[in-house]
Amino acid sequence: MRFLQLLTVAIATLLAPSAASEPRCFPSNFMFGSATASYQVEGAAKEGGRTSSIWDDFCREKPGMKCANVADDFYHRYKDDVKLMVDTGLESFRFSISWSRVMNWDAETRHMKPNPEGIAWYHSLIDEINANGIAPILTIYHWDLPSELQNQLEPKGWLNPDIVDHFVEYSTLLFNEYGSKVNLWTTFNEPLSFVGAGYGLGMHAPGYFGSDTQAYTVSRNVLLSHGKAVQKFRELKTTDVIADKARIGIVLVSNWYYPLDAENPKDVAAAKRAFDFDFGWFLNPIVNGDYPAVMRERAGERLPTFTAEESAIIKGSYDLFMMNHYASRAITDCDSEASNTPCSALLPGYPADKGVDDSHLMPGTHAGVPDRFGNNYCEMFTGYPPGYLDMMRYLHSQDTTVDILLTENGWCGNDEVDNMDQLWYFKAFVEQVYKAVVEEKIPVIGYTAWSFLDNYEWGSYGPRFGMYYVNFTEQTGSPDFYEPKPTDLARIPRPSAKWFHKVATTKCLDGWSEIDAKAATASHESKKSIFGIVFGFAALAAVVIGVAVVVIHRNRRSGYEPLLPLLDLLRPTPSTQRIHRKMKGGFRKCLALAGSLAVAMLGASIPVVASSEPRCFPKDFMFGTATAAYQVEGAYNEGGRTSSIWDEYCREKPGLLCANVADDFYHRYPEDLAMMRGIGLQSLRFSISWSRAMNWNPETRQMHPNPEGIAFYHALIDEMKANGIVPVLTIYHWDLPSELMHELTPNGWLSPEIVGHFVEYSTLMFNEYGHKVDYWTTFNEPLGFVGYGYGQGWLAPGHSGSPTEPYTVSHNVLVAHAKAVQKFRELRSAGVVGDKARIGIVLVSAYFYPLDASNPKDVAAAKRALDFDFGWFLNPLINGDYPAIMRERAGDRLPKFTKEESALIKGSYDMFQMNHYYSKAVTDCDSETSKTPCSSLKGGWEADKGIDEDHVMPGTMQPRPDRFGNDYCGRYTGYPPGYLAMIKYLHSQDPSVDILLTENGWCGNDEVENMDQLAYYKAFVGQVYKAVVEEKIPVIGYTAWSFLDNYEWGSYGPRFGLFYVNFTEQTGSHGYSKPNPTDLQRIPRPAAKWFHKVSTSHCLDDWTDLKAANSEPNIQSIAKTFDISVPVVVIVAVGIAAAAFTYKRRQGYRRLPQASGN
Repeated sequence: MRFLQLLTVAIATLLAPSAASEPRCFPSNFMFGSATASYQVEGAAKEGGRTSSIWDDFCREKPGMKCANVADDFYHRYKDDVKLMVDTGLESFRFSISWSRVMNWDAETRHMKPNPEGIAWYHSLIDEINANGIAPILTIYHWDLPSELQNQLEPKGWLNPDIVDHFVEYSTLLFNEYGSKVNLWTTFNEPLSFVGAGYGLGMHAPGYFGSDTQAYTVSRNVLLSHGKAVQKFRELKTTDVIADKARIGIVLVSNWYYPLDAENPKDVAAAKRAFDFDFGWFLNPIVNGDYPAVMRERAGERLPTFTAEESAIIKGSYDLFMMNHYASRAITDCDSEASNTPCSALLPGYPADKGVDDSHLMPGTHAGVPDRFGNNYCEMFTGYPPGYLDMMRYLHSQDTTVDILLTENGWCGNDEVDNMDQLWYFKAFVEQVYKAVVEEKIPVIGYTAWSFLDNYEWGSYGPRFGMYYVNFTEQTGSPDFYEPKPTDLARIPRPSAKWFHKVATTKCLDGWSEIDAKAATASHESKKSIFGIVFGFAALAAVVIGVAVVVIHRNRRSGYEPLLPLLDLLRPTPSTQRIHRKMKGGFRKCLALAGSLAVAMLGASIPVVASSEPRCFPKDFMFGTATAAYQVEGAYNEGGRTSSIWDEYCREKPGLLCANVADDFYHRYPEDLAMMRGIGLQSLRFSISWSRAMNWNPETRQMHPNPEGIAFYHALIDEMKANGIVPVLTIYHWDLPSELMHELTPNGWLSPEIVGHFVEYSTLMFNEYGHKVDYWTTFNEPLGFVGYGYGQGWLAPGHSGSPTEPYTVSHNVLVAHAKAVQKFRELRSAGVVGDKARIGIVLVSAYFYPLDASNPKDVAAAKRALDFDFGWFLNPLINGDYPAIMRERAGDRLPKFTKEESALIKGSYDMFQMNHYYSKAVTDCDSETSKTPCSSLKGGWEADKGIDEDHVMPGTMQPRPDRFGNDYCGRYTGYPPGYLAMIKYLHSQDPSVDILLTENGWCGNDEVENMDQLAYYKAFVGQVYKAVVEEKIPVIGYTAWSFLDNYEWGSYGPRFGLFYVNFTEQTGSHGYSKPNPTDLQRIPRPAAKWFHKVSTSHCLDDWTDLKAANSEPNIQSIAKTFDISVPVVVIVAVGIAAAAFTYKRRQGYRRLPQASGN
């Protein structure tokens, strides 16, 4: 019966949902939103009738401060930003009104008067918010007091009791204007901050500190202003100016304070006192009508008293609680032995009266990290999630009858886009909100993230809180007024924005906890899941069999056997008959067999076990990246560089962009190489710009060396080597000097004379850089510039339709290549080029599968496609001539090599070099399944090839259009097995030589957080591992295309970079040459971080997920590790335990009784 019970539990565990399977969801009316503030985002400091505020003055007076003349330019871009909010799934938006935008000073009345233009702008903003289904939360005052109210009143600003009436006038204007449109209002944002930091510590405007009374005077005026504004709000609500449902409050902020030593009464008192001074300072008056007792005790008469009438106005002046929270602290008294802050160091007044040291953190606190320049803008903003829940509990305890709106919470990060600390913070803190709402039934109605955008953070743009990264420029914070360019201040979603979309739209935390490329890997994952399920049940069956055998074995040892052995397990009373044992040990063998079956089946359900050894590359394997001169350098008219055919083609061809600036690598290469080193890359493949290294001499009609250009490449190569990066030099990457196009007849590569020019150029390169560079390639992808430049007309020089030109050019390219290799080997033997140096030619091709592998015509088409694309240039190197199929189909149009040329070309490589991006499923152009009729193919190479390659293999990764619907990357698909097939094929052509993989990468859109790219690299580098380690193919390195987003031959739309580059509208302009220092910022994508892990460890495993792993082992983590379900783990454990228990019992062992615990 014990077995039956255990087995029943196991099966029930399998069939029942796990406890963790219930999603953690918020109520359907819970609001997820984000917050901003007028001065921090709007900009337009002098537009729409806005006048100066105290922050406009303070940022100019305080040395080292930035200003917010432009900020995020929200004033002009709010419609686009509201759409972004909709796309992020946000349901509320908290914003503030700029007092000096809606009202201006009237010198005659000495009051502020309405500014119609400013009022109209906020009507437009609120209308846009409402039209998009977002709830507006309006903050009346967020620290930006009009300058005149600071300077024209005496005492100044908030120190003057007259400010109360000014604030009530201002609030009344807003209630009348927007009362019918806004249901959630707050009078003040964080009075603690602008009172304590502005009048106590001097950190905020107006910058006062040292007084032991000013902060208290200001707090009294603020509380009275709040109380009277709420009074006016309630009056207007009764007259229907304000909607019945509208509610108002005041946003309060505080850390949560724990005693540093919970056993020390002094620390306990210090923690409570800190909380009373920070939170109670403004909370107690609205709840109880007066300040906390400890403030009265320690500040004495310096803390103003309220009259009975004032106390009555302030008490209860809230319809709901509103709270901001960021960090928690561990507190000790300033005079304790553990204090880092002696009492004497505290400023007089509020800081000294509070009298605590709050520099300590709770164990497990998440601290921010400095930015890449070492600046730690966010030191005070730490993350301790339990403190958030404690704050909500405390606030709720002060008045259990009202709702709570969480109005700010967020992570202060550096200028990373891919800020995973921010994502961790939001996940952890929103989980605390879930506990408050669902588990503790605290009436929290919404959560508001600070902030929607990176913005102006009170003197600086260094702290970054935004769910959307903003590309601030050097001018953004200038005290001078300027108009930002449309390309400045680009909004780029961080991972947290995508997580918020999932949480806000589903109202659930579970199932949305990881940001990954599900679209790209769904098929693979579903197969794994099915595999796990099938073999999990198989493991269960094996365990059942094992248990059955144990029971049968038990009965047989007693002289009985079941009538129906397996069914007997399910019967409450066994049905047995007496037997005689005939074979000693037979059932023990059966038991062993069943146990083995269980282990084997379980093993099959745990595919990870088989690969538990890390998948590592040889230590000398190189991970690198690739670029090309015209695509990255820029500086098109600097350093003696002259025009290339691409400079002309991009100007002649309608719609093409140019590369005058590109990535500005010419000026920024030291920083870029430092970044390469930073992510662990070991090689950089780059090309020389022929027209930078040499210029045309009309007298000799030859190219001659340009010393300045040559010096640049010396400096570049030296910098690479200084950074421990191996240079891989490409002599020609498509940018033929213009003069060699126009001065030769026929033009350029159509002329046999080009061979001599190329050999001269190559010889110069070998002599200059031969002792510095060990890896050389003559040409990059001749298929590209020959087939698409002279066959299809897509690339420079744009020739198409000729039945002979591509073949003529290919002949000249191959001869030029071979003669350059001949010269290389001569110079190597002479010691000009290093002994270890090797040379080759970079070839490219898709891998072609037959669309129907059982159709001989499709099989022939696939082989023909590979011969025309890969064999066109590979076969001459191997065999001295083109593939037979090319000779057959092109006939006399394909030039013949002389015996000398053939001998020169054959063997003209020291190693293979290969680019590959995608695979295709191929059929003949005249087949029934063809989407490309033969008649539509251009004459020459394309028609001779005669295939339809519009099909892809099942399981192929497909690129996605960008957010504007542009599909720049349609042909760049991903089918990983094709990469291994290409490597195998190339190796088969000459198994004696090494292979260097010189380009491979994913074409994406302009996302920074491109998880498709990461999935592509993981899958394709996995194929390289198979080639190197499992197939023993001598691949010596893998080169990603590309290090940076760059110029992709007419466009900046296709994005291949490990690093995103912030191109501007001017980047591709025909006349642009001087980018701003803040243009073209490099931002690492997730793939860059993955490459760092792979290239520095040379291993694929343990680096497959860019996630913070949970370090505590449990059943769920075991199940996840082994790719099986939790119930299967439980079943196997129960089965093994049951079998062991019974077997031991039958052998005479029993567990000894244990003493009961006290």
